[in-house]
Amino acid sequence: MMNKAIKITLGLMLVGSAVFAQSLDDARKAIDAEQYQKGKALLKTMTISQPTNAENFFVLGNLYLTTSPINQRPDYIDSAKTAFTKGVAANNEFPLNYIGLGAVELAMKGNPKANFDKAMELTKRKDHVTDLYIGKAYTNAPVPKISEALVHLEKAKALDDKDARIFLALGDAYREQMKNSEAFSAYRTGYDLDKSLVRSKVELGKINKLSKAYPEAIAEYNSVIALAPNYGPAYRELAEAYLPWALSSQKEYDTRINEALKYYEKYMDLTDRSLDSRLRHADFLYLAKDFKALEAEAKAMAQLERANARVLRYLAYSAFENGNYAASAQALKEFMAKVEPARIISQDYLYLGRAQMKDTTMLAQGMVNINKAVELDSTNAAVMSEIALELYKARKYEEAAKAYEIAIKNPERELLDYFYLGSSYYFDYGNKKTAQLNPSNDLLVKADSAFSYLIQRAPTTHQGWLYRGRINRLLDGPDDEKGLAVPFYEKYVDLLTVEKPELAAANTNNLVQAYTYLGSVAARRDGNNTKAKQYFDKVLALDPNNTTAQQAIKAIGGSK
Repeated sequence: MMNKAIKITLGLMLVGSAVFAQSLDDARKAIDAEQYQKGKALLKTMTISQPTNAENFFVLGNLYLTTSPINQRPDYIDSAKTAFTKGVAANNEFPLNYIGLGAVELAMKGNPKANFDKAMELTKRKDHVTDLYIGKAYTNAPVPKISEALVHLEKAKALDDKDARIFLALGDAYREQMKNSEAFSAYRTGYDLDKSLVRSKVELGKINKLSKAYPEAIAEYNSVIALAPNYGPAYRELAEAYLPWALSSQKEYDTRINEALKYYEKYMDLTDRSLDSRLRHADFLYLAKDFKALEAEAKAMAQLERANARVLRYLAYSAFENGNYAASAQALKEFMAKVEPARIISQDYLYLGRAQMKDTTMLAQGMVNINKAVELDSTNAAVMSEIALELYKARKYEEAAKAYEIAIKNPERELLDYFYLGSSYYFDYGNKKTAQLNPSNDLLVKADSAFSYLIQRAPTTHQGWLYRGRINRLLDGPDDEKGLAVPFYEKYVDLLTVEKPELAAANTNNLVQAYTYLGSVAARRDGNNTKAKQYFDKVLALDPNNTTAQQAIKAIGGSK
């Protein structure tokens, strides 16, 4: 009877042990498959049901420390430290939790030596696992220490050159050093040693991706999927390979970026949709220009506890693209208030400024923010050309001029921007003159400068010469005593009658304006009535009923 009871007890113990071992293995597999919430749940349950098993605490702490953005979430470092400390309390002879505490020191930019030395002191002579995890800790630190990592990983390999995990870790270390050939060899050896370690094949694909061999990387990931169709990281890496491949070809961009989005969503379906993965998903939605989906996802993420401030950025960008300008501006203001100034990028100021400029009461504020965006990245000035044209068409010439002043800061600006810049200043002056607001001649000087730049680079732009004529006539005064506009009107006439006569018919009124001015200057300033009559005759040839020309010819009579 006693023997039977002993057998039953031993059997239960073995079953319990097998269940426990399987559970720890399940947790590790979940973590490797980037099902982090599942892995964490399993490990938390195990730390309660097996409180004396120190390894459970080590794997949990490692999960917090190596699979999360620790530079952004210091609370993860605290959670890791708590888990490792409990592991030491559960069994102070188990070395790995001391490695975990050393890794926490690295994450906090401290010195891990005391904890790593303690781990080595507790390690049996031929046990390679301690060196393996110390090496990984150095590699995975926020500031990697690869020389130290390689010392321990080589020691681990010397103790056991059949453990595929060592070669996976060596590959990671070499890749951190940008030694892609050595990394490729290590990953390949790791996979050859253990065909179930598909992570090694994924890393081989990453090496191809780093070398910009995108088709080869994609082929490698597809071979992983053929072996393990539900292995999420392979789909994530497929997405990450299609992304730069899309950016390398404008023609293929839409097709490839949508492939990237499709594979990332497959990755999301196979994993636990952590906030980190959802944030990356948001990146793909933005690049694929799926702004409706992005706004919905950003709104959902914003409801989560401890939501990353980046969520507000996605909410702002997508709201703007969907026409929700007030919501866009509000989200960006909240984002900027939450983050340190170093995290605010030029695009943030650009979107905020554009959203504010959709509200006519906030044009000035919008201009200030777009100027900030341009100061950070001059290529942002490109969008101002579009905004400025809208203002110009709405006859908001003062605001249009300010907008075009920003637009021409774009290194790839269009010459047409200078035409509209000059026109904006010219019409702004005219409107203020009509309203008797005594506008400054500085507006005319700025207009003239813009048209001068235009015709220097495009000398046959006849309208540039016409506007320079008009502007300089205004600068000259009512009696045209200096004749400032003469060279510009003369060039305008030459362009339309000699160089491009096919344009004359469509510009009759402007030619009349030019001939009338030139005739007036010839008569009043130069006293050359013969030349004046020639100009006025040209006016009448274009406009026989022009009373100004008729009266001028009558006034100068036949005098020479």
